[in-house]
Amino acid sequence: MLDWLSPARRAQRLDERLAARRRLFDSIGELLFASRLAPSPRNYGLVHSYLSGEDVATSVAVAEALRATGTLSEAAAARIADGQETTELGPDTLAHIAETLEARIAECLGAAGQSRRTAEQFGSALQGEAARLAEDPAATIARIAALTQDAVTATRLAEAQLERTRREADALRRDLRQARRAAERDHLTGLPNRRALETALRALDAGDSPATVALCDIDDFKQVNDRFGHAAGDRVLRFVAAFLERQLGGDVLVARHGGEEFACLFRGTAPAAAVARLDVARERLAGRSLVNQETGLAFDRVTFSAGVAALGADGAAAALAEADLALYAAKHAGKNRVCAG
Repeated sequence: MLDWLSPARRAQRLDERLAARRRLFDSIGELLFASRLAPSPRNYGLVHSYLSGEDVATSVAVAEALRATGTLSEAAAARIADGQETTELGPDTLAHIAETLEARIAECLGAAGQSRRTAEQFGSALQGEAARLAEDPAATIARIAALTQDAVTATRLAEAQLERTRREADALRRDLRQARRAAERDHLTGLPNRRALETALRALDAGDSPATVALCDIDDFKQVNDRFGHAAGDRVLRFVAAFLERQLGGDVLVARHGGEEFACLFRGTAPAAAVARLDVARERLAGRSLVNQETGLAFDRVTFSAGVAALGADGAAAALAEADLALYAAKHAGKNRVCAG
């Protein structure tokens, strides 16, 4: 993915990646130490999922535990780990719902086919009895009455089966829609997640222009966690997420890209216009005074840096890499600024 970059920029990009990994590693260790958790693979995986936002179900469960007690106990970690397989809305869950829905639809079609066959058999039997009506009217009428009753009973059974299957199929469709929405939603912030962003980028027509991507990263977010705790850090993440979404407007897709980083997709917007809009949002956020609701203490000024790049012929991956480099430049230029790639 980095082959198109110059050697100097490639080295810069790799240095930035290593620095980001080191920050994540340090944050994982700090939360494990603060919670007095053993550095086991299970605990490391839980905290990694929570801080990176890669596993929706685990992120939500850890966040709820931290909000409730301010720490993550061994018992809570074990409970979350045990529930991972049953709570995650992954591809297997979606596939199971889709397969069950398909089976219910097949049942509907089968019931409809059986009802049609019953009607055809009833019609043939009536024709046969009508031909014998002159021979023995009373007996023929009795047989026709019995045939009619059997047909009515079969029709009612088919209707009941169709109605029952229809209700089950409707419920499964709702489950499928909810599962798909949940799979593309970051439960901590309520924003679309990385999967949703990738879906939106794939849906863009290559001929559409202009389009711009931006990566926004909260400045010195580690200090918020260190000074005020991870529960307070979660509240800051939710606030900034809602702030960006509100300030940038409904025509911009704002997604959580991982950790304290957000990605923005500006459809029909050139990079210069995207920079201007992000600058307005940046200045307004920097002018806000935020207070920790639990303690009443004021946070230090919360700001973000952003990198912006045009979506071009090289595709979304190249544009995101360019935006990442611009974000890196904004951080090294002093933070609280927007740079274009």
